[in-house]
Amino acid sequence: MKSLTDYANGELSVIHARSKRLNRLLKKDHSHALLEMMAKHVKEIKELHRKKNRHYVIETGDLLVLCLELIKEAKRSPDAVLSTCYLRFYKKLSGLLESQNPHK
Repeated sequence: MKSLTDYANGELSVIHARSKRLNRLLKKDHSHALLEMMAKHVKEIKELHRKKNRHYVIETGDLLVLCLELIKEAKRSPDAVLSTCYLRFYKKLSGLLESQNPHK
């Protein structure tokens, strides 16, 4: 299954290469740097959302790019990982919905 367009995959590859290069120059572990940035974005998204500042949507997109970068850093296909996750969410939510309303 394909979740990302060819354009998105291309952009992600360029971003990942530049980000990895920057962290190498800064002598930082790339995965660790990504995780730190992800944590900062989560905090910012929560704050913006709490304030009803719609910029949280853009910050959420930034977080998505960081997550996709971490997947690429693990040398995994974002499409394959997302395909697995879609199924996991479907099963988990179906089970939770069933447990909340077992008579339907």
